[in-house]
Amino acid sequence: MNIKTFCGGYDSNFCYVVYDSGSKECCIIDPSIPAQEVLIWIKQQNFKPLFVIIMHSHFDHIIDLDQYQKAKIPLYAHTSIKLEVDKRLIDDEEFNFFIAKEKMNFKVLHTPGHLYDCICLLLNEKHLFTSDTLFVGSCGRTDLQGAEPHKMPKTLQRLKQLPDDTIVYPGHDYGSTPTSTIEKQKQSNKFLKNS
Repeated sequence: MNIKTFCGGYDSNFCYVVYDSGSKECCIIDPSIPAQEVLIWIKQQNFKPLFVIIMHSHFDHIIDLDQYQKAKIPLYAHTSIKLEVDKRLIDDEEFNFFIAKEKMNFKVLHTPGHLYDCICLLLNEKHLFTSDTLFVGSCGRTDLQGAEPHKMPKTLQRLKQLPDDTIVYPGHDYGSTPTSTIEKQKQSNKFLKNS
């Protein structure tokens, strides 16, 4: 399993492509980068994109969805999203990505707080894509329209219970490092320490 990170968008956003070099299959997580940039790279690698996972519906995380639809790449998102998508995901749902050298298993975690339709994705019980729920050194704002501030402490507590060596892949490059671990965030992120 490999992870390609794109950085850009409106505010140092991260978009991830999880791919397998053997099967040439991939998926796109957090479409916050212009679709052409992502799709050109995928084409250059001769990869087959299976789906796009929307992590939440803030404008900077749903970039060029029409281009993915035009390319007939299904859109996945939490069931509470107000956009038209191809598959609606529920909390604790698990689905397999592909089977090559190893089985790729995604677990959906509904993580409201920053926004009602926020999800995190746990890949193979090791890699946690958090979008704007958890940043390196911080967490998502809860003062924007659609936020549920009263739910954020429970959400952060849920993430805090994951194994210490879980790798965190946030939705923005806001921290001292692009990625981190749950252990490091429990030690240095005041929002996790206080949850």
